[in-house]
Amino acid sequence: MKKLVVLAVCLMVVASGAFSLDKAAGGGLLFNASSTSGEDVYDEKWTMTRTGFGAFGFFGLGRFFELNLGLLYKNPNELKVTYEGQTYTFTDSDINIDPSAALQFGLYGKYPIPISDMFVFFPTGGIDFEISLNDEEWENGWKWWHDLWLRAGVGLDVFFTERMFLRTHAIYGVAIPVGGNDEIGIKIGHGFLLKVGLGWMF
Repeated sequence: MKKLVVLAVCLMVVASGAFSLDKAAGGGLLFNASSTSGEDVYDEKWTMTRTGFGAFGFFGLGRFFELNLGLLYKNPNELKVTYEGQTYTFTDSDINIDPSAALQFGLYGKYPIPISDMFVFFPTGGIDFEISLNDEEWENGWKWWHDLWLRAGVGLDVFFTERMFLRTHAIYGVAIPVGGNDEIGIKIGHGFLLKVGLGWMF
């Protein structure tokens, strides 16, 4: 976890000094829906779905790059376990695993395409580190992990004035899990992320 934090801070420091045109800043709300799969030491294949709600801030590092910082609350919804050809489904009340808050550090590239004076469309892609703030280990062998996300999608800026705008991101990605317990055998994740926030050009 410490290595991820150091790497994320280094990315922010490098990026903040590298670009100086068309800066922007703002913040808003985010929604995340993800699924993570693995195979534990008992040869049980499992898939856990989670939803996350939270808030984020964004900082434009020039015309083509953007830094994102966020805090989200990730809640387990459903766990499916397959063993010896049988699949068992457990809901959030059955899983009995506490949700986890997570810090999100992201660096994205984008290519603005003006549609009019009011609308700017842009394809976007980048990386996010989601660092779990819950290090607790439960009796059933579960422990929260961190995720390195590779994401891509589209965004839209809607300008209300020359400087103030509404920014929306709709992106999908693949996650590389980091940490957790070796016994649960985490392999890979994927999911959707939606962000909506107000921004200011300066």
